[in-house]
Amino acid sequence: MFSKITPTLIRAIAVFTAIMIASVIVISISYVYMDDVYQDQQSAKRAMRVWQTKINSSVENNQIIDEFESNFLKLVNQGVVGAEDRLSWFETIQNTAKKRGMPSVKYSISTQLALDEKNLKADYRGIDVFKSLMTLDIKMAHEGDLFALLNDLEKADGLFAVDRCVIEKISKTAVDTENAMKAYCELGWYTFRGSKANARANSGRRNAS
Repeated sequence: MFSKITPTLIRAIAVFTAIMIASVIVISISYVYMDDVYQDQQSAKRAMRVWQTKINSSVENNQIIDEFESNFLKLVNQGVVGAEDRLSWFETIQNTAKKRGMPSVKYSISTQLALDEKNLKADYRGIDVFKSLMTLDIKMAHEGDLFALLNDLEKADGLFAVDRCVIEKISKTAVDTENAMKAYCELGWYTFRGSKANARANSGRRNAS
């Protein structure tokens, strides 16, 4: 049987065997290469997800900063940061009383006092918060006069809160309609000062200009 194997057949078998071995080697190398490519792709995708998260976080943080700065600049423009603008308050009271024909509006304001820093959050340390107490003693036709006055004061320079307000009916006659009611109110006017507040206020004014 082996005597029938010719040299030509032996060469053909040898070539075929070499081709098969080479094919196996190429397929093995290709598999290893494809696996490396797949791993590289997965690493790239993971890196992209990490950077996308960082980018999204950065955008969100910038939006928060922009929103805070915008709100702070509004406070600066409203006269809440820095010195009080009491003249604006008094002019508003006088103009509203005249416009609505209120028979008597007496007002006074106390000396400005600093709030206790221990009652402030840690984030606000270094910013001095001051409060001035304003009293209003009013005679009016109805409650709408008081509400109109408070609404107009909200448009003045500053920030206030109504600490207390007492409204009473004083006239039972139909003739004395202008003095039908009286009100006594206490308003707390707040301003911010200090190194942090002043630095931001000055920066805000420079940016606005």
